[in-house]
Amino acid sequence: MKNKKFRYSLNSKAFIIGAVVVVLLLNAILISLDSKIPLEFDFTGDGIYALTDESKEIVDQIKEPTEILFLTDGEDNGYFSIVRNVLDKYSQRNSNITVREVDLIKNPFEVQQYMSEVRYAGSLVIRRGERYKIVDSSNFFNTENGYSYIENAVTTKLAAFVDDLEESTLYFTVGHGEYSSEQAKIAFKDYTIKDLNCQLDDFPTEKESVVFIVAPQADFSPEEIDKLDKYLEKGGNVQIYFDPVYSEDELLNLCSYLTEDWGIVYSENTVLDNSAVFEGTLFMAGELGEHDITNPIKESQKSVVYGPANSFTVAADKPSSVKIQTLLSSTDKGYAVDEEKIVENGKFDVVLAAMKESSNIQNEIVTSRLIVGGSVLFFDNAATNHLYANEDVLLNSVNWMAGGDASVTVRAKSIASGHIVMKTSQVMTWLVILVLVIPLATLACGIVVFVKRRHK
Repeated sequence: MKNKKFRYSLNSKAFIIGAVVVVLLLNAILISLDSKIPLEFDFTGDGIYALTDESKEIVDQIKEPTEILFLTDGEDNGYFSIVRNVLDKYSQRNSNITVREVDLIKNPFEVQQYMSEVRYAGSLVIRRGERYKIVDSSNFFNTENGYSYIENAVTTKLAAFVDDLEESTLYFTVGHGEYSSEQAKIAFKDYTIKDLNCQLDDFPTEKESVVFIVAPQADFSPEEIDKLDKYLEKGGNVQIYFDPVYSEDELLNLCSYLTEDWGIVYSENTVLDNSAVFEGTLFMAGELGEHDITNPIKESQKSVVYGPANSFTVAADKPSSVKIQTLLSSTDKGYAVDEEKIVENGKFDVVLAAMKESSNIQNEIVTSRLIVGGSVLFFDNAATNHLYANEDVLLNSVNWMAGGDASVTVRAKSIASGHIVMKTSQVMTWLVILVLVIPLATLACGIVVFVKRRHK
């Protein structure tokens, strides 16, 4: 009898020990794989812990060993954990990218050469040989609006290490009382931004450049219009945003150029749409048209908004070489106001995209791109408000103008709250414990109790 009890006890203990060993081995294997393969599920709404397709495209083009140094100060917090998690995705995606954490307190001399450019702990240094880029941690989060810009900041800087990838330079015209567009410039913070004085400066020559004319108060001279036209004829890209405060008479040369050369007719009437107003704001939800710029945004739950706006129509004698598409319009309940009187009801186009193809002296097809918007609020005030999708439209528009392959357009992501994100290794560990270890241990205890009671 004693031998029988001993065997039962031995078998039970052996089984438990074996199960524990299996769990430990499985956990060790999964932990080792986690550094090389993404082993986690991201249930956050914006996928804050996963790379977007734009980032993956950039990461996949890194062909030489590139190192990302994560500069910490020995302290730890929830934000640092999010940064580490996102950085892991880059090294998991491409073995040419390695991520290493450097403690500034313990190893200050290792990164001494970069310290004059590093302002905050948590910042990154992306380097390859003598080349390097600093990613400032102050650009990672906006606690006021609850959004993360980690992936945007890292991918944009990482793109500098991709051969043959050209970054767009954005030029904002000055000299006509243009709106400062500070909010829009924040949305474009990862681009090179320059002022362009049309009277004194030549228009840019690089293919990926985009010129912005934002709410001019004074008209462009004939000489400036000629410069603008020649820039577009060579395949340039221009975006013009109007402010309904200023009339067509004040911008006669600019509006005439749009009509005669592009077939876009500017209307002085102010478009409003009470049916689509967001409470407590001047913003009205618009309807997106069919276009490469807007189609990726239609699945989003966010609205694209505009403020009081001028509208545009297509001229009957539009040049045949020009193709015009609607980017944003009012709903069919919109109405146009002139001197506080409703002059027309219906649907109005408030943002248009136009494309013109022509041949140069080498008989090569040159494509010019133009966007016109009737609401400066669409471009500026709503650009950094992440309740709306205006930033997506603006970033997509730059990407479209640059041919779709010269810009990094990674969006901000909502910081997760109230969600639990577990790695697959953790899930498997708890799965084994809950499904295998605990039930078997309970069964074993039950068998022991049963045997003891039976042989009393």
